Amino acid sequence: MVVEAMDGTVIITAILIGAGLLAYVVIPGLILMWDRVLDAVGTNEEGGKKGV
Repeated sequence: MVVEAMDGTVIITAILIGAGLLAYVVIPGLILMWDRVLDAVGTNEEGGKKGV
């Protein structure tokens, strides 16, 4: 019975650590990469911004 309780605790801890990594590492990284993609698409051949 103690082993089953420990397994549940380990699973909950792993879920919380995974959610923390997702919130603080993966999502900001994706936002940063998407911002760089949009900046690259928004530049023309002369290096200026389109529409400015």
